[in-house]
Amino acid sequence: MVSVSNRDGDQLRLFGREHDLAVLDDLISSARNGHGVSVLIEGEPGIGKTALLETFSDRCQVAGFYVARGTAEELEQRVPFQAVRSLLSPGTERSSEARFLHRDANAPFPAFGAAERIQYLLTARCDEIPVALLLDDLQWADPSSLAVLQRIQRRAAGLSLLIAMTVHPIASSSGHASSLQAIKSAVDRRLPLCPLTEEDVFRLASSLLGARPGPELMDRLSAASGNALFINELVGALSFQGHLSTVNGVVDVASTAIGVTALPTSVNETILQRMDLLPHKTRDLMEVCAVIGRRVHLADLATVLGAPAMQVWQQVREAVEVGLLVEAGDRLQFRHNMVWRALLDVMPRSVWTALHQQAGRALAAADAPPEQVARHLLLADVTLGHGALDWLTRSAPRLAARSPEDAVDLLERAITELQRDDVRYPTLTLQLTHVLLQINDNARAERTARTALAVVGEGDADVSLHRLMAWSIFKQGDVGRALEEACRALRSWPGDVRLNTFVALCYFMLGSLPDSEKAAYRALAAAEHGGRHMAVYGHAALATLRLREMRSGEALERADEALALLGHQAIDPELPMDPHYTRGVALMDLDRCAEAETAFAQGLAACENGVGAFLTAFHVGRSWLFFRTGRWDDAMAEVGAGLEAVDHLGMHATLRLQAALIARHRGSLVSSASSTSEYSNSGPRGTSAQVYYQGWIRALSQEANGDSEGALQSLFGAWERGLAEVGPRALYDLSPDAARLAAEAGDKDRLRRLCMALADQAPVIGQTTNARAVQLLAEGLLANDGDSLVQAADLFHSSRRLLYEAYARERSVVLFAQSGQTDAARKALNDTLICYGSLGATWDAARAERLFAAAGLRWRRRSSWRPSVGWESLTETENRIVAHVAAGCSNPDIAARLFLSPRTIQFHLASIFGKLDIGSRVELAVRASQEGRRSSWDDGGGITAS
Repeated sequence: MVSVSNRDGDQLRLFGREHDLAVLDDLISSARNGHGVSVLIEGEPGIGKTALLETFSDRCQVAGFYVARGTAEELEQRVPFQAVRSLLSPGTERSSEARFLHRDANAPFPAFGAAERIQYLLTARCDEIPVALLLDDLQWADPSSLAVLQRIQRRAAGLSLLIAMTVHPIASSSGHASSLQAIKSAVDRRLPLCPLTEEDVFRLASSLLGARPGPELMDRLSAASGNALFINELVGALSFQGHLSTVNGVVDVASTAIGVTALPTSVNETILQRMDLLPHKTRDLMEVCAVIGRRVHLADLATVLGAPAMQVWQQVREAVEVGLLVEAGDRLQFRHNMVWRALLDVMPRSVWTALHQQAGRALAAADAPPEQVARHLLLADVTLGHGALDWLTRSAPRLAARSPEDAVDLLERAITELQRDDVRYPTLTLQLTHVLLQINDNARAERTARTALAVVGEGDADVSLHRLMAWSIFKQGDVGRALEEACRALRSWPGDVRLNTFVALCYFMLGSLPDSEKAAYRALAAAEHGGRHMAVYGHAALATLRLREMRSGEALERADEALALLGHQAIDPELPMDPHYTRGVALMDLDRCAEAETAFAQGLAACENGVGAFLTAFHVGRSWLFFRTGRWDDAMAEVGAGLEAVDHLGMHATLRLQAALIARHRGSLVSSASSTSEYSNSGPRGTSAQVYYQGWIRALSQEANGDSEGALQSLFGAWERGLAEVGPRALYDLSPDAARLAAEAGDKDRLRRLCMALADQAPVIGQTTNARAVQLLAEGLLANDGDSLVQAADLFHSSRRLLYEAYARERSVVLFAQSGQTDAARKALNDTLICYGSLGATWDAARAERLFAAAGLRWRRRSSWRPSVGWESLTETENRIVAHVAAGCSNPDIAARLFLSPRTIQFHLASIFGKLDIGSRVELAVRASQEGRRSSWDDGGGITAS
């Protein structure tokens, strides 16, 4: 019998791939120089994608890269982040990363934490060493992994990051197809692998046989159509069957086999012929391996078989020796996906079902990872039985945290099996309702809870089931009906803290503030009996309420009380709002902007290190703070970072509206005045700011299009609606533009209404600098008093409200010019244009210049506008980031020093790269050192008081 080599060297497996390797080598050079790139290796199964990726992995390691290698598994598509987790899990050297990755696994929003930590680990590593992220079988990646990969792909340009993925054409499910296509479209290079040429087939066969293949053998190998795996399997099958002979150094099909030997018609058939040569016990063992998965731990295999691991290894070793199984880290895996698939395809359904059932029950008894147990129990599709039901009752929270879709399916099956008087029924229905809420299947959560209440009886059900049903209705946007359900439950549980807090939130959302306050105080009173730590719910509810009333000092006190009670505990997503956020907004209202920035940064850090339910709220708060204080580029970085975060509150629309507001002032908003549908809210807690943002942007767009009267009507409509539904904050946000438009239109009636509303509100909110400035602006415009406008401008300047300072100075220019105060007019004119220039507010500057020209004023254009490109175009924050990059700091280090998130740092870097026309951190560090930027800006971090 002619022997066949099973060596795995490059020279054996990669004939005909010289051009492909040269392309990949170029990408290695690019990534090493800080220019991140991504490549997609495409081709049919068996064509050599995995072999090419393995060789590429070796070359990356030789080039000094940190290689993160993983595989997306077909059977694990429903386990969130499983594909990207595979990049970080294997190997003892990554155990600390694995622990970091899986911490808080039982948190209310574990998927968020996993997503953020995965991105953190991969991008942080790039700051230390070039990283090669290599993922095999992208087509099987779960949707969560695809989303993470898209985000990393978008950030790759300025990192020392090389992303290589393999994919073969399959009919993707509708839920995955769009994300998969987005990744394919965004790669820098697509590398389709062609079939091997006849010359390459000859070289491959020669390497396998250690001799030249003869003409009859080459003729048979032509049936493989240049597929490397098929060629390997054909040569191996003919050799094992004794159908090859060597004559004069040439290996060919033996004369006795010509015309007799049936040629396999597919790779599967070839693989199965080789399987038939194994001992029966080993073949049976391979079937069990196949059922467990393409990769298997020896300990799991021994558990399922109920045999000692050493005994199992004796049988497994035979499969390893013939090349059907190979070692992969701490696991064994089938040499190729098609070997695994071939075994499953011929397995009788009854055997397949029985083996999955056996595996599920054995692994459950061994306390294996819950998602692994659930997969086998679901695939078995048979009655679960008492043992599995008991396991699910214990393990449902862990399963829901790691694989919520599997948890839903398994819980629903379990509930259908249970008698309604089974003691496990209430627990399992409660768990099902909870996980349905977790995945935002809110209507289904309501139906589940309602059915359970009908079975168990409303009075006998756990209060948590009532509360979760109310939340499911709330999250569908029906706040009124949610309130009814919660109030009904309160009749039986009047002292439940969380239920009273939920009622307070509902009343708050419906605008019934007195009732909201009563419910919040009931929650506080109930906390006296339920444990002092429960008072955090009442304080958080009252802080949110006081913030709505713009009684910011009281809101701050309540938020501080809540945070003191929380200590180091994670924020419960059932709170009306994260107290860190409430604290930040209250401080912003009190003109304590540096402290507000700190509060938002602390809340953001807590979100990114644990439960991220309120993450987008902090990006909204920071972007609004930066808009108010004239740091518009910083605001846009927060918008970008927030839009990439998981949004549990429906606040992405608010972020888009904030970006649109800045774009309008900078003259770059191209949408029509009525085009605000894309900013519609996506959740009941994401509506408040959106109420008047849309009318605000519509009004400014109408003004830009020359419809001043329509703009005035839209803005006052937004003002009135915002005042009624949002509270005094709408008054102070919209009044500067409303007063400006009314003054330009000569509408004294509307100006009087503004002044009266501001005067009425002043005793409530107190005389903060900004509030006084807004009132002076309106009063000065009503009275045509230039001195009042200058006073307002000076107050705005002291609180860093540069846009509104410019508004006040802009109108004072005209009044001073009309009264003959030429010097005052010219000074105000110059100050106005300086303000607009520092903001980049080109649209406002153009409008002011038209106003000045109409008043007969002339001026010489100043060079106060910050350039749009080059070093001088960088903002203060961007300059600090540059300094830290030049000093060798990583993104997480910079984020910690500047109290920003790593994600926000990445958006700032993208802006810096664009302004400086560079493509990588490496190039930025070199250029910054050459420019001496480090010595000028490296201040050791901290927060810039705005």
